[in-house]
Amino acid sequence: MPTIEIISLDAIELGLNKDDFKVALIEEKQLISHRGLFNNYLKRKKGVIIHIGNPEFKFKNYGFFAGMIINWKFEPDENLIPKLEIGENGENQDFRFKFIKIYQKEITKIIKISFEKSPVKEVYFLTDIQFGPEIGIRKNINLKDFWKQHDSDGLEWNVLYKIKIK
Repeated sequence: MPTIEIISLDAIELGLNKDDFKVALIEEKQLISHRGLFNNYLKRKKGVIIHIGNPEFKFKNYGFFAGMIINWKFEPDENLIPKLEIGENGENQDFRFKFIKIYQKEITKIIKISFEKSPVKEVYFLTDIQFGPEIGIRKNINLKDFWKQHDSDGLEWNVLYKIKIK
């Protein structure tokens, strides 16, 4: 189950109106990801985290993830169920993804609002999925190149992108 989160550093709140978005949103003031790959890094930071989920989660308070907003055909493969008895954990099967077109504008809108509300003008875009790379990495990118990468090669799983406006 993929986790997609946007963090507005040092922001107090974003005040997003959930009715303005097709995707489900949870806004929290404690920077704790729904999966734990980057939590050790985030615990030294402050701000607001937006958890982005499937549209049907707008009306549920459990099982929050973003699998239905991802274009899974972009990087076609078949995830194999790990054989836990021999130590497999499912990692290193998925590496890149794209959003389904109708959700791209919403993601851009959330990122732009996150920049507006961040006094330090820093935004993180976090991806975390069990079947992604074993080791999470951090990357710096500007917003224009972020979307160029998305459109050409796809975004990477298990990356914390530090996005700059320019």
